[in-house]
Amino acid sequence: MSVCVIIRCVEESSAMKAFGLRVAGALQEPLELWVADSGKVEEEWLKGLEGVAVDAVRDLSGVSRKRKVLDAAKQEWPSLLIVGKQAGTKCEDQSARFSSDVFEGAACQVLAVRVSAELANSGQRILVPCAGGPHSHRALKLAKALSDDGTVAFQMRPEADELSEELGHKHLETVIKRAGLSPENVLTRVSLGDDLGAALSQEMSGEPYGMLLVGASDRGTLRRKLFGTLPERLLSGDQGLTVGVIRAERSKGHRFREMVGRLIHVNIPQLNRNERLALFDEVESKSRWNFDFAALMVLATAIAGMGLLVNSGAVVIGAMLVAPLMMPLIGTGLSLVQGNWPLGRQAMGAVGRGFCFAFALSVAMGFLARALDLGMTEQLRMRGEPNSLDLGIAFVSGIAASYCIARPKLSGALAGVAIAAALVPPIATVGIALAMGRTGIALGAALLFGTNIVAIVLGAGLNFMLAGISGNHKAGAWGRRSLIVLVLVCLGLAVPLTSVLLSRLSTSEQLEDAIQRDLPEGVTLVSAHEMRGGGFEVTVESSSPLDKMTLEKVSAAIKAVEGKSGPVKLRTQLVQELTE
Repeated sequence: MSVCVIIRCVEESSAMKAFGLRVAGALQEPLELWVADSGKVEEEWLKGLEGVAVDAVRDLSGVSRKRKVLDAAKQEWPSLLIVGKQAGTKCEDQSARFSSDVFEGAACQVLAVRVSAELANSGQRILVPCAGGPHSHRALKLAKALSDDGTVAFQMRPEADELSEELGHKHLETVIKRAGLSPENVLTRVSLGDDLGAALSQEMSGEPYGMLLVGASDRGTLRRKLFGTLPERLLSGDQGLTVGVIRAERSKGHRFREMVGRLIHVNIPQLNRNERLALFDEVESKSRWNFDFAALMVLATAIAGMGLLVNSGAVVIGAMLVAPLMMPLIGTGLSLVQGNWPLGRQAMGAVGRGFCFAFALSVAMGFLARALDLGMTEQLRMRGEPNSLDLGIAFVSGIAASYCIARPKLSGALAGVAIAAALVPPIATVGIALAMGRTGIALGAALLFGTNIVAIVLGAGLNFMLAGISGNHKAGAWGRRSLIVLVLVCLGLAVPLTSVLLSRLSTSEQLEDAIQRDLPEGVTLVSAHEMRGGGFEVTVESSSPLDKMTLEKVSAAIKAVEGKSGPVKLRTQLVQELTE
């Protein structure tokens, strides 16, 4: 293990070498200098970097220097990789993103540092803002090694009551202990308020601090802490404060997720700029509530309601093709991934209004059917008994629909997706069943509609993330939280829906066992299932035709298991065995 310092250019070599020597000495580890200049490096200059306590100098310069550095870090796995981040220098102008890419890309522990001309010496303190977590722990450990008696753990808390400051000190003690240090050897400071920059400036104005060492909290930490408004208040030219951001080594789980992400990015076609523009334009225009949307909802509901009442699956399929609800659901998934609240509000508003229109019309159709003495049909009953398979169908349909919409050449497959993910028929079933007084079927259909909504939105969001669509980090916070809530809702729905499916399978097995017991010897049950129009169809294999008594026994067995009676069709397949 060693401390490796990256020298990005000639201008920063002296300061980075001196800082590296101090860190390596404090950690009692050998020091390596990795020269990663963007151009060709002279051998004489490389030899000039060698000196006391510098164990090795490696030339990683050239066009592909970032790749060389990341490969070397992966192979050598240094205990600490140090990279400079001096804003405003010629070196920084030539490699604006190099430090950030190394900081985020290297799997080992990394310290990005803006080194001042006068480095923090042993007489100056090091301030470490602490919020907990592995990065804060690493910052405290390094600060303690660099300045044994001058490490100060700092925390800012809101002034909630008179105990806020005391609670802050207790929290800092916990963080220090988790870092493997003794609270007696680390000073603690607590500031009450909400302006971190002002609090840090006030803290350092009265103390001889020479360095600010921050534990990274997320991907934006390096940019904010080294180039945001905070450093500008704390630095004063080359004589100012040394500022560093340290990140702990990546965990195995994190590295596995990054590997999966790279595989997805390489193997799944990513949407380019023009494709994304076309997608956003189409989704936004077709997710808006207008007269055309309302007209299609009314027509689709009318078709679905009549198809359900006359028990025609073909008519119900026609309603699925007319319904316009799929596009605003895809828009909702896109808005959650992007963090695009205006699009999400527009899409969810279209879905809500569409549901209200369809529900009102279906209730009217239900009262009309009740007046005409029309009964419940098999198509209505089917949508009142959802299970986990419906959840899976809706989720895959959301992926398929969003995939087709994002790629115009595949738009012809949208009709099949609309048929697979039934949206209007469940709404129509809710209204008709309520009007007929069949509350159980209405609740089941409502559950089916809600399941389809959640699963389609999640499927669309997953596909858009895999296709490389993302939003602003801050603006997308509500979208990420909403996706997490939808995932939890989906998992919650999966429990009762799965129990319904298992119950059906269990009932099917019980039914087959009961029928087989009542069949004469030598007769084998092939299948037993419920018919669409009601009743059951039983198929058996026998060497001779069966009598009426066998049919009555089969009917009684079905009634005992299912708890309901109805017509039973006994289909006999005659089987003759030839023996020589």
